[in-house]
Amino acid sequence: MADGLDGIEDEETTIITLNYDDGTSEECEVIGVFGHDGSDYIALGPVEDEDDVYLYRYHEGDDETFSIAEIEDDLFDSVAEAYTQIMEEATA
Repeated sequence: MADGLDGIEDEETTIITLNYDDGTSEECEVIGVFGHDGSDYIALGPVEDEDDVYLYRYHEGDDETFSIAEIEDDLFDSVAEAYTQIMEEATA
């Protein structure tokens, strides 16, 4: 996937539900998917708290499904910086 945030300008809003290990869940809007250093990541915005953004590693399956995983601690700062830069460029 190319650098940039796919979906940022889409008029259609996609909502997914995150299910946590403690049995709780949270609805999040898909802000977009972006590439960084050869991997794909997804940015999610919680519906209940528009100020937060969650970043996860993203993998798209063959049958239009996808999975997400937590980003390793040693990569998170780099991914967050890439997301911030993409958002700044998109709103400039």
